[in-house]
Amino acid sequence: MKDDASQMTMKYLQTIFDRSADGLMICDADGIILKLNRAAEVLNGVKISEVLGKDVRALVKERRINRSVTQEVLETKRQVSVVQTTPGSKYMLLVTGTPVFDDQHNIVFVVVNERDISLIESMRKQLAFARQESEKIKDELTELTLLELKDNNIVAESDSMKHTLRLALKLSAIKASNILIQGESGTGKGLLAKFIHQHGSGSKKPFIQINCAALPENLLEAELFGYEKGAFTGASEKGKLGLFELACGGTIFLDEIGEMSMGVQAKLLKCLDDHEIMPIGGITPKKIDCSIIAATNRNLDDRTLNKKFRLDLLHRLNTFTLSIPPLRNRPEDILELVRIYLKKYNKLYNRRAKIGYKAFGSLQVYDFPGNVRELINIIKQAIVMCDGRSLDDYLVKALNPIMPAKLKAMPMKEHTTLADKIWAIENEMLIQASIKCRTTREAAIFLGISQPSVVRKFKNHGISIIKNQ
Repeated sequence: MKDDASQMTMKYLQTIFDRSADGLMICDADGIILKLNRAAEVLNGVKISEVLGKDVRALVKERRINRSVTQEVLETKRQVSVVQTTPGSKYMLLVTGTPVFDDQHNIVFVVVNERDISLIESMRKQLAFARQESEKIKDELTELTLLELKDNNIVAESDSMKHTLRLALKLSAIKASNILIQGESGTGKGLLAKFIHQHGSGSKKPFIQINCAALPENLLEAELFGYEKGAFTGASEKGKLGLFELACGGTIFLDEIGEMSMGVQAKLLKCLDDHEIMPIGGITPKKIDCSIIAATNRNLDDRTLNKKFRLDLLHRLNTFTLSIPPLRNRPEDILELVRIYLKKYNKLYNRRAKIGYKAFGSLQVYDFPGNVRELINIIKQAIVMCDGRSLDDYLVKALNPIMPAKLKAMPMKEHTTLADKIWAIENEMLIQASIKCRTTREAAIFLGISQPSVVRKFKNHGISIIKNQ
């Protein structure tokens, strides 16, 4: 009975060995092949009769396999896994050799397990190729888009500007709304808003822009939300559609959003929350369907702290925030901007003016407080005012005194009185206001003091508003 059970067990083991989908091979302590199954025969592209009783090292020498896991197991006396290719078959194999020890820790057998990973390797290569193609297409599309930008006078040679434009492309692709564009005056916030609109699915729909700082509160509200007939004295008898309704399916761009009054802010907040507006004098709200992009050159966090801007509105508006770096932080863009506007104004004024390295040197070190707008005006002025073809001398003369001497802040000496230090700090802040603001009214808002005080302090310090518009 015991012999019958042993024979039955051996039969089971032999059946498992023969029918295994994985290749199985058994070698002795000298590397001689004692046994292999049908799967190992197919995977290695050999015949059992040809390799049985053969040293595995001979198979490597005959180039039937590229490496022998059995040999490595015998040398290291530990389990080894290798990737093996066999010229006689189309398979790539993951081969694992496991040593079997006797009581004296001598290797008696090496059991080799082989598994086909050709399909996995093929899929890995296909995936890697697909990723390369995807990245290539992505890069090509990005470069094409950036080339198209130059036709719209948007330049992105600097890494910081490229990053901003790539984010803008993503937002336009998903038709994002509640986008807040931040940047100093003259950086091109309006151009970026148009770029987002033009590359979105609603590009064929209206793009409507309004400067929130240009209109008083009552007119701004009427422009944004419209009004019913007879809503107020002087109102049209037919009423008027608001800009939100006119922008249906498209984009409304709220420039200088930081200057909006608290009353209009409250109505705008409700508009963002409920996607509907209430015209002045109306009793029935109207649904709206448009993307909203806002822009500001103000620090809205500071304005919320000073109770000049609603915190809840800020949270709604800056779902997606884009920052345009000032021109002084992206000197790589200056050369291309100069090239574009030199060509544009040469054509406009029928000139053939040119700029050389001498002028470019001055342009590169200039601070451009008015950003791109100031650069455009400088080029335009030089082309119109300079008689010669070369603009170098004119530009160098115009840019070398970066600011008039009277506008340079008073240097802080090592030993000064409190009054001197206060005067110097006040002088520096007034200079900043004179550069960034277009009027004394804007300077008053910027400095947080009254307009008469600004006029008086400018006079005391000998400062005037720098016209950079």
